[in-house]
Amino acid sequence: MIDALLRRPSGAGEFFADAVRLLCLFSLAAAVLWYGPVDVALFLLVLMGTLISRCLEISRVFDGVYGLTLLAAAWSSVLNLYARVGWWDLPVHFAATGVIAAMAYLLLARLGTVPPPVPPPVPGHGLALQIAVPVLVLALGLAVSVLWELGEWWGNAFVDESINVGYQDTMGDLAAGGLGALLAGLGLGKAAGPAQRRQEAGAAEAFSRR
Repeated sequence: MIDALLRRPSGAGEFFADAVRLLCLFSLAAAVLWYGPVDVALFLLVLMGTLISRCLEISRVFDGVYGLTLLAAAWSSVLNLYARVGWWDLPVHFAATGVIAAMAYLLLARLGTVPPPVPPPVPGHGLALQIAVPVLVLALGLAVSVLWELGEWWGNAFVDESINVGYQDTMGDLAAGGLGALLAGLGLGKAAGPAQRRQEAGAAEAFSRR
């Protein structure tokens, strides 16, 4: 994974994803210069998330979209768009939770802790994995959503009272995040790059034989 992190980009997809990582770095620098420590920590988390994704053998288009989504969610918080635009909260929760849950699943699959997202060509086992993968991604997405809502509660209580919290807001955010994660789980196989798809197909076949 370290070698993957340090390698030079090749191809339009990798240059696109690395350009997004560069934007994350510039955003972190802007937060250090013009914003507060909470915003610095937020962009640092975004940058770390995009560095983790570079270590995985995944579609670089998905890698770039993942980074842009995290960056948009972070800047929406810094620029207070969630409070200024009443409907903006839900699509951000939908998109960000979906890509985070999918990326978390790909990372766990790379570590061998969950079944690979590509079902094996073994009769009787492909359907089980096709069902299990979206369910597990949904569970990851709901966990991410709960942590996000806890962060919003903490921010409202200790940082800025203008952060919108409440029962209706929380339930709407959880529903949007869960739906995004479920759809991401259903299409997760496309997020894996060709090399990872080959590895996961073999790993999935071995998994199905256990």
